[in-house]
Amino acid sequence: MKITGIITEYNPFHNGHVYHIQKAIELTRPDVLVAVMSGNYSQRGDLSVMDKFQKTETALKHGVDLVVELPFIDTVQNAYVFGKKAVHLLNLLHADHLVFGSETNNLEELKKYSELEIDVTRLKTLLHDGNSFPRSYGLLSGSLYPNDMLAVTYLKAMKDTSIAPVCIQRTNGYHSTDLDVISSATAIRIALKEGKDVSKATPVVITDPVFNSDLYPYLRRLLFTVSKDDLQKIFMVSEGIENMLIKNAVECEDYEGFIGRSISRRYTRSRIQRTLLHIACQIRKEDVECLPEIDYLRVLGFNEKGRRLLKDLKDEANVITQFKNLPEKHKEIEWKTSLIYASLTKDLQSYLKKELQGPIII
Repeated sequence: MKITGIITEYNPFHNGHVYHIQKAIELTRPDVLVAVMSGNYSQRGDLSVMDKFQKTETALKHGVDLVVELPFIDTVQNAYVFGKKAVHLLNLLHADHLVFGSETNNLEELKKYSELEIDVTRLKTLLHDGNSFPRSYGLLSGSLYPNDMLAVTYLKAMKDTSIAPVCIQRTNGYHSTDLDVISSATAIRIALKEGKDVSKATPVVITDPVFNSDLYPYLRRLLFTVSKDDLQKIFMVSEGIENMLIKNAVECEDYEGFIGRSISRRYTRSRIQRTLLHIACQIRKEDVECLPEIDYLRVLGFNEKGRRLLKDLKDEANVITQFKNLPEKHKEIEWKTSLIYASLTKDLQSYLKKELQGPIII
């Protein structure tokens, strides 16, 4: 069975993702197209405007055959952890190809970047001087666009696998705010926030979007009431960042003002947002340190082609279709993060029912 993989976030699903799916099928002609997908939170620390079950159903209706969830703890990390863990899941799925987008669309050049040996001492110096991790890496290896950076992480992770990379041209600017037929997820989220019609940019009707700003009142209360000692125990809280966050939470009534004041040469928006999500979900350093390596596939949805692949995998992979069967330590984290997300939706009980029931089948 020929298996092609894609790594996705779908925040939200849009016409560019339809193009990605179609090109992946066109270029590799797979028997099964599988998506490793982040759930209700993104790698850059955003809440997903569509919940993971809406995203799964949409992906299955547009050409994906099987959707597997990248766990929260592997999603809300820097690009290198995100890429490595997503490729690991594709390897468990025995994927033959990984199809990803790139601004440069120059696979040979990206491979050269992936083969660079990073001078860790120099990297630490650049970080200490206040540069963000992406900028520090860029200063060492040249200038890379966001999807090129992810492509490099995928290529690094694929070195010890038999997965072959396939690169396609990204069709729009990642941070572009122009709303068109092919628009960035950023542009669509901004338009949704402003109550604008986004139907020309996405085939999905998004009726109950969730935004980071919805979480801010709860985050402020945590920053005001949790002791600094306890905040320091939270994953990604380090170097006194909790002092800056508390100070800015006192001074800023709205989320964007808070984020704007918190961004600096040392801390990117993504770094701040990821830290805030771990605070909101109370993910402690010790929780992460004791987590076993992910050796399972949490299935969110599939069609008949996906079912056949799961049948082939059942004797050699730990395939999980029910929430209750997740490993205990991972289940604790996934449940906490699901509760936080569900509390921001219009119907918490309805969402939690979807979390506990089996996968979506089309």
